[in-house]
Amino acid sequence: MLKLDFERAVLLRIPEIERNKHKYFRQVFLMCDEYQTFATVGESDPIGDEKFFSLSRQSKCISIVATQSISSLKSTLSGESYRTLLQTFRTKIFLALSDDFSTRFASELCGREDKPFVTFNISESGQDSKLSLLTGKTVSDRGSISASKSYSMRQDYRFSQKFLAELANAQAIVIPYDGFNPRPATICYLKPYYLDPNVSYFDQVSRGLL
Repeated sequence: MLKLDFERAVLLRIPEIERNKHKYFRQVFLMCDEYQTFATVGESDPIGDEKFFSLSRQSKCISIVATQSISSLKSTLSGESYRTLLQTFRTKIFLALSDDFSTRFASELCGREDKPFVTFNISESGQDSKLSLLTGKTVSDRGSISASKSYSMRQDYRFSQKFLAELANAQAIVIPYDGFNPRPATICYLKPYYLDPNVSYFDQVSRGLL
């Protein structure tokens, strides 16, 4: 009820902002941990969170929610409604994921890109081959071996499921939105608030702080 009252109050700011375009309105925040416990999708009902998130930017509301995984969010919502909810979050941050559904979903969201692939081929040939009575294998007095290497470009996931599942501590995959355009998914190195912000992530790892 507290969440719904807050969302209603925030949406009521929209007509007031439209009427007073020259007035400064402060930003408000909706921050929710364990969001899967409080998530609701209205579908035909106008009180769903997906409708709030799609309109809240007009009222200068910044929403930050955290959930255990995509699976935990999916299990609390009916059908495929979790997809409708997720598409309203423009910036998505994935820490290490532990279940295959979440890693597959995140990997698909990150998209595909052209990646180089290397192929090795080794072949062996022989002339006047005979069957060895000792080993039962074919042998030849004259043989040759050839090896080849080829390069090609293929479409593959930018971040694989294995990569997402093996993210180290203080690492995340981010699908950012800069306020105007979506940006490509990228790896982000995080720094806990209690560590020196002037020391780089990699120096902190080498010192055993992370």
